[in-house]
Amino acid sequence: MTSNDNTTVVLVHGAWHSPWCWNPVVAELDQYGIHSVTVDLPSCRTVDGAPAGDMHADAAEIRNTLDRYEDVVLVAHSYGGIPATEGAAGHPAVRHLVYVAAYNADEGESLGGYAVPNPGPDVLNPPADLTMGENGMMGVRTDRAATLFYNGMPADAAEAAVAQLRPMSAAVLSQTPTAVAWRDIPSTYVLTGQDNATPTVVQRELCKRAGAVIELGDSCHSPMLAAPKRVADIIGSVVAAR
Repeated sequence: MTSNDNTTVVLVHGAWHSPWCWNPVVAELDQYGIHSVTVDLPSCRTVDGAPAGDMHADAAEIRNTLDRYEDVVLVAHSYGGIPATEGAAGHPAVRHLVYVAAYNADEGESLGGYAVPNPGPDVLNPPADLTMGENGMMGVRTDRAATLFYNGMPADAAEAAVAQLRPMSAAVLSQTPTAVAWRDIPSTYVLTGQDNATPTVVQRELCKRAGAVIELGDSCHSPMLAAPKRVADIIGSVVAAR
């Protein structure tokens, strides 16, 4: 695989996560000589116990990161696709978008609007699986997190990942992007076929908005942890095609 020395890969994590989840992919990209950076979303951080920001603050943080580079492949996972869609819109540095089991939302669409009616026992059920705090933060039930995010991973790896989760702003459930990057910027959708958090049935609709679709049929919601080399190979192929 040939790297593009001028390209930076910007990695955006999803709900309840933080940049740690991209560490295995960063290590793989390093092997290819591909420079990458991560974004720490304000909605998943706190200030005095309250959210450090909402979805629009996340979009602004992504855009601030993009401002530091001239040639970017922007990769977003899960919820991170929504602020990435807003933050990348019209940005001159972004050459390609990669949505990994992500919500490449349109105007008027919010994270809370993608719930699946009558979800099965393993699929995310927002009212039952979320915990709401008085400070505007929400979490995921720890007894459900491994099933939702890391099914199929070794138990010890899933347990370690669950321990890294953090609460996030509940405001993001209803917020919609003010601009839509995928209308003007080429995009690739990485579809995960064994996903309990961004249900595969939802992804099959969302991926119709992308110019290319790559299926990881046996992957859980978190291929950056379960199959980091496969994810890095996909990103590397996008970079090489630049």
